[in-house]
Amino acid sequence: MFDILIKNAKTVDGNNLCVAIKQGKIVAVAPSIQNEKAEKIVDLKSKRFISAGWIDDHVHCDNDMPIYYDSPDEIGIKKGVTTIIDAGSTGADTIQEFYQHTRSAKTNVYALINISKTGIIAQNELANMKNIQKELVKQCVEALPHFILGLKARMSKTVVGDNNYIPLEIAKELQAELHDLPIMVHIGSNPPELNEVLERLDKRDVLTHCFNGKENGIINQTTQTIKECAWDAYKRGVRFDIGHGTDSFNFKTASLAKKSRHDPVFLKYRYLL
Repeated sequence: MFDILIKNAKTVDGNNLCVAIKQGKIVAVAPSIQNEKAEKIVDLKSKRFISAGWIDDHVHCDNDMPIYYDSPDEIGIKKGVTTIIDAGSTGADTIQEFYQHTRSAKTNVYALINISKTGIIAQNELANMKNIQKELVKQCVEALPHFILGLKARMSKTVVGDNNYIPLEIAKELQAELHDLPIMVHIGSNPPELNEVLERLDKRDVLTHCFNGKENGIINQTTQTIKECAWDAYKRGVRFDIGHGTDSFNFKTASLAKKSRHDPVFLKYRYLL
């Protein structure tokens, strides 16, 4: 006998699916399950969708942060998201404490470590190059290899000050020293220019906030088409992440990018994603 049997759920392709649960674990998944004995039967009557747990690769969930945060389980398991990746909220100064806090969450929590030891709390964390302590970053990655999945560098004028793309070059040096961990790069106002950022990225890396509506974004504001530097990065295998937010997502930009699905270049290289 099962503890819970979910029957007549609908998959994204329109098929029916049944899921049986016993002792907190999924023990059977099939279009139909003959033995329907269960303590609780939930019949969705093909009116509700079912899927595996979702993964959100860009959240900010350090409860100790006064800005940019949500509790892991509030944006995680309660929303059907079973795994989340904190995108650089913390740096070497606080990532150990952040790790300990996440151990009580039901949601699987991982992190990208900010290359600045302060994390994002400083807001202009890469304006002072002394905040980038390579040895501290490496020590944290070595101490938490199953928690830290990559590096985070925010490349916008308000963050880097007068340092332009120099922090990104240091991040790439760190990447080479840390067995090619991926780097997620935040883009915003310039400098650095988008093309200067993208030419330093490769298939190990992720460009986030790719659908912002800023002049330094992926859309040429004159032609209303995707910039060549963005296409070139896409062809090289750079991943493009939405990373939505109030100033970091623009519906017009997203719409123009969506229309580009029919572009021959997109069709040729879409399987890189």
